[in-house]
Amino acid sequence: MYADDLCIIAESAEELQAAINCLNNYCSENGLSINASKSKCMIFYRGRPPICSFYLDGHELELVNNFNYLGFHLTTQLSFSSHLQNTVSKANSRCGTLMSRLPLRDLPFELVSSVYDCYVLPLFRYGLPLWLSSISTTAKQSANSSYTKFLKSYLGVPFHANNAITHFLTNTCPLLSRLEALLPTSLGAFTFPSELSGYQLSILQHSPPSEPYNPIPLIPSFFWHSQIFHTLPTSAFHRKNLCRILYDFDHNTFCSKEYFHVDIEDCICTACSERVNHYHRYFCEHFSH
Repeated sequence: MYADDLCIIAESAEELQAAINCLNNYCSENGLSINASKSKCMIFYRGRPPICSFYLDGHELELVNNFNYLGFHLTTQLSFSSHLQNTVSKANSRCGTLMSRLPLRDLPFELVSSVYDCYVLPLFRYGLPLWLSSISTTAKQSANSSYTKFLKSYLGVPFHANNAITHFLTNTCPLLSRLEALLPTSLGAFTFPSELSGYQLSILQHSPPSEPYNPIPLIPSFFWHSQIFHTLPTSAFHRKNLCRILYDFDHNTFCSKEYFHVDIEDCICTACSERVNHYHRYFCEHFSH
């Protein structure tokens, strides 16, 4: 029971129907009523779904494939991918609100990171041990993308900017890597009776130790020819100009191609008619003058 909600869990259809009958008898004897139209049943299964029906005081209860309970989006396969996607949507909305109502782009990054940890990160930490091991790769990528978009918005770079460079400049790691590191401490607020001493929760038994995230092997080699800097500027204007140089976003300024492209092997500069390499601004005579 939680507030005015009641959840009955059973291991078989017969056990659940017996529990529903007992609940109905108790309510009848104590002058309570249950709204059958608002009562739902969900069957957790793997493979082919079993054929079952459940009744409350003669009314057939609706069988559902998903259900929101205490902030969790439950599915019949006990996959929490949809739950994480829903959390990502909430996080994106909250990040947009913070960016629009607070002058985050004019604050030091350490303070901006603390704001994210205070107002956005708790959305992902809620029930972390339950959902972390049962999510799809697509859901993980969506969560990581939500965090990198927040970082790129602060840096003033497009969302298609390289993620590894973004984490290197901000000294951060992907969101899922950080959540995996927080997993062992996520149950610190729980206390268990002494009879369970020596036992380990099943949700933690199959959690492999996470390796520290290292963005350097993922960074394109051309980045190491970029400008050297010590700290990110606090000014949004100067930080954006610096990042445009670090990410080499001036390629379209020199390139003769008018369409978006990734491969620059055959790109020609419109000014000097030479091949456009990374950081062409350093080599183009026309630009230097």
